[in-house]
Amino acid sequence: MSVRKSGNRKVLNTLLSKIRQAEDTPDVQYMVIYSFLYKYCSDLLKNYFKSLIEDKAMTFDEAYKDDDMRETFRSEALDMFGFYLDSPEYYIDEVIASHYSERFFVYAFFDIFSKKVEFADDSNYGLYFNFIFDKLSQEVNFNKFEFVGETHLVVKDIIYSISQLDVFEEDFPFARVFDKVCQSRLIRIGYGNDYINHLISSIVSSNVKYPRDVYSPFLNDASLLVDLANDYSIPFENSFAKSQDELAYSCSLVKLLINHFDLDRVFLELGSPFEPFDDSRAKFDVVISAIPQITTRNMRRFNVAKNPEAIRQNKRKQIEDFLTANLNMDEESFKSDGEINDAIDNIVSKMDLDTGGVRLSGEYAPLKDSEYLFLINMIDNLKDDGLMVVSMSQSFLFKNSLGLLRKYLTYEMNCIDAIMSVPGELSRHSISEIIMVFRKNRRTDRIVFIDMSTDFKTKKAPYSVPGLFRRNLVLDEDTIRKVLDVYRSRKTIDKFSNVVGISEIKANDFNLSISRYVDTFEGEFIDLKDLACEKKRLDQENRELSLKIEKMMRELGIDFK
Repeated sequence: MSVRKSGNRKVLNTLLSKIRQAEDTPDVQYMVIYSFLYKYCSDLLKNYFKSLIEDKAMTFDEAYKDDDMRETFRSEALDMFGFYLDSPEYYIDEVIASHYSERFFVYAFFDIFSKKVEFADDSNYGLYFNFIFDKLSQEVNFNKFEFVGETHLVVKDIIYSISQLDVFEEDFPFARVFDKVCQSRLIRIGYGNDYINHLISSIVSSNVKYPRDVYSPFLNDASLLVDLANDYSIPFENSFAKSQDELAYSCSLVKLLINHFDLDRVFLELGSPFEPFDDSRAKFDVVISAIPQITTRNMRRFNVAKNPEAIRQNKRKQIEDFLTANLNMDEESFKSDGEINDAIDNIVSKMDLDTGGVRLSGEYAPLKDSEYLFLINMIDNLKDDGLMVVSMSQSFLFKNSLGLLRKYLTYEMNCIDAIMSVPGELSRHSISEIIMVFRKNRRTDRIVFIDMSTDFKTKKAPYSVPGLFRRNLVLDEDTIRKVLDVYRSRKTIDKFSNVVGISEIKANDFNLSISRYVDTFEGEFIDLKDLACEKKRLDQENRELSLKIEKMMRELGIDFK
């Protein structure tokens, strides 16, 4: 069949139209994710291999038939990309050309790549790709899947549209097409606000020269990690993240890959963001996250994570892993040797089984049950010169139940470096958001408060799609520069910023509401004494006028009672 070239934006419009006809069920969702993964890997390999034979008198297919050249392809692909396809017929365009008209095309399409792709030894690529392949096989029963009718045709059309995308187009990048599909009604992956991501990444990149280890505990759609990576000329070395939803986890893996993250440098856990990172020894240069509003559902997950028995078992496993790795002990001995089991149990019984790495006692002991305990653990996981920048609900600043936590963060830890409001009218959510900057080992006890609610300018976000979202705006460069300058130089600017010491915050019972410290009132202030005198004068005039009216009514013989 003939292949018609088309720009990615045009293909996206067709793709979204087809997606609206599809059922938003897990089988179709994972088919779409798989198709994007297949398309990217296939075209990346082919483009690179063709560049290797540009000066050779052979075609792509002929190069694969040459044993030496094929082995060169394989070696370099596994080394550079982490994956390899061993035959030209396994590439996506060949699969579509050969099988598209067949009745069982969908089955063949989803069988070839997952079975034929090869991975480098001990590679995260195999681990992550196979997770997506396994989810696809779990969600789609190919033996019972109806390969005729409307559903089959819609899926075929979606696959074909994805195959027509240009992986290397710059005008509307392939990665942006994937973003729009993930945000569509078919998949509905939670995504971060562009203007929030832009501001967070700008704060980090302007204050941290080269972050080696970056952690994002609330990964969402991975857009924050991607935006931060784009702000650096060279990527940071290691990315750590958590995602609790399997669909979001899968989408994030594909998104990171097509945004040029080396998956061997990505350590993504499928687990609750409220729990500490599995490796408690991990320390990060940067922690970034868009923290959702804490709900009852989130709290239920949080309390499950704090179950004493679950914590005890986790501590026991850590000890067993240590003994296995460092003392060459056999895992079977833990099951059969009673003395070893008793010894391990005795060690666990003497350990602090708190859910986090921070000991909380005395006045602060109740914080162990706080829904925001994870904040303390995130800060504790920072390196000594680390930086943490998060967005969260504005209610955190004044909610009564969080007063003790705010006191701990400001008075005890002295780790809050700045608090910034963001323009509510830009938000896609009804909850007003703030950005908080945390540092360890600060040399000052003063906090920078910035209020952008009235003093800001916007511009159109790049690669926006008209009509797809209600908002396509981000803060412009002048606004970003002003915020960064105020934060770094710790300036006080009338109606925009203020630098406040801990004594004033303590006097306000650790209420951190920005409006308490940055006055943005535009009207004239009225002295209360003058106002009281004016009221007294008006009351007197009103009494005198009433007496005059009563006198006139009596003279006219009108009964006014």
